[in-house]
Amino acid sequence: MNQRHSSSGFAFIVLLLLILLTVAGFFFFKMATPAPNIPLAGNSGSLTNLPTPTPQPTVELLAEPRTVWAGFITDALGKPIAGASVSHLGNNPSPASTLSNDNGHFKLILVQGTAPQVSIEAQGYFQVQLLLSSDSSATYTLFRGGVLEGTVLGHKFYLTTEEPPAPTPIAGAVVEVAASSGWSISITADEQGKYRVTTPPGKLVVSARSDNHADVRFDNLEVGRDEVLSRDLILPAGVILDAFIMSKDLPLIDARVRVYNDALDHADERSGVGGKTRLFGLASGFAAVHVVHPGYQEQSFEIIVPNDRLGVRKPFLIKKSESFHVTVTDHQGHTLADAGIRIRKDRRTVTETTASDHAALSVLASGQTYTIEVRPPVSNQTTENKLPPRTFIYKMPAEGPGELKVELRPGGRITGVVRAPNGSAVAGAMVLIQANGLEPGQAPPPRLVKTNHAGLFRSQPFAAGSWTVSISHPQVGTMQLETTVQEGKDRSLGALVFPVQ
Repeated sequence: MNQRHSSSGFAFIVLLLLILLTVAGFFFFKMATPAPNIPLAGNSGSLTNLPTPTPQPTVELLAEPRTVWAGFITDALGKPIAGASVSHLGNNPSPASTLSNDNGHFKLILVQGTAPQVSIEAQGYFQVQLLLSSDSSATYTLFRGGVLEGTVLGHKFYLTTEEPPAPTPIAGAVVEVAASSGWSISITADEQGKYRVTTPPGKLVVSARSDNHADVRFDNLEVGRDEVLSRDLILPAGVILDAFIMSKDLPLIDARVRVYNDALDHADERSGVGGKTRLFGLASGFAAVHVVHPGYQEQSFEIIVPNDRLGVRKPFLIKKSESFHVTVTDHQGHTLADAGIRIRKDRRTVTETTASDHAALSVLASGQTYTIEVRPPVSNQTTENKLPPRTFIYKMPAEGPGELKVELRPGGRITGVVRAPNGSAVAGAMVLIQANGLEPGQAPPPRLVKTNHAGLFRSQPFAAGSWTVSISHPQVGTMQLETTVQEGKDRSLGALVFPVQ
């Protein structure tokens, strides 16, 4: 009896321990589980001592807004062109090219706010560059041309005792093609030096350029419509010029050194340590080395680039300059410190800067004559304040500093719509505007604009006076007229129709 009572008591104790363990485990897991964040309505002042949960950042990828530009591409007869390429000109992170479908229709997607300046081309048709219209049904016309193709080759230097090696292909050479109508294009040769380009029919000027070879230029090429003209462009071996820019035995750092020659070599470098700079790929023959450094008189040096040497070393000594200031005001007397200044001599740009940059302006040689173009700041080119550039002939004093005071007055833009003999709009026509009745050097540089898809052109502001407007298109023809611009007023020429050829 006593033994049975003892066994039942032990069982009761074990059962009690199990119950306690179960209850303790329940509360342990209950406390370990985080309480849900339940929003409370009403006054939550009693919860101010509780920790505020940290909000988790939400990553959301926002795509930039896009704009769809659309239109139709046809040939001169109005037939749709399938497979025409429409490519955006400029930096654009969005898909920047597309192809037209069988109906000639295309859609180009650009980041919203991007100017729709594009090139349009197709096999057998030469490229046009224009600004797309916001009208999605606009038509863009391509014209058939001829094909110029070939390989860009380059010579290398060799010893006179050696057999002349054959020229080798130049990968990445640049080929520039220009037509008499004003059309032009620049393309890059492939890894084998091969190039191919469709051009307007007619005479062409072709230049081939390479950093390590002398550039060449051909002005006697002519391509017919639907003709394929094969021409290899052979570049001579380029000469290296080591130039040392000095002033009274003092080396000048950051001087601009350019070389001008008949081959129109692109040679433009800055002097470094010790006043030294190296220019590659120069053509042999006569050349002018132009040196410009702030605080020193600009100067051109005539040299002969040898054809039997890999390189040549020459020092160039320039003198200290006098100061030169340009003060620009508008017609209301406001000073335009950011007005653009371009100074030229012998049709070469000496410097291009702003009126407030006195150091860059103080490079004129004493007693020398220059052409100075003064342009308004970009911020002043508004609809209400149309200030055209002005051009002056200025002679720097033989002794002492120089100064030029300029007043810019309102002008007007020249506008018009160019049409073919049948009345259709002519897109991509070249409009050249030149001043009349001014002495050479006093006239502003001619301005070139293109017509848009609707045949419309709108020039930059021109000063009051007489102007000649020359319009040309490779397929439609040419025409010329004279007009006048009054101060502060735009000049509309209305519809300009090409004569029947």
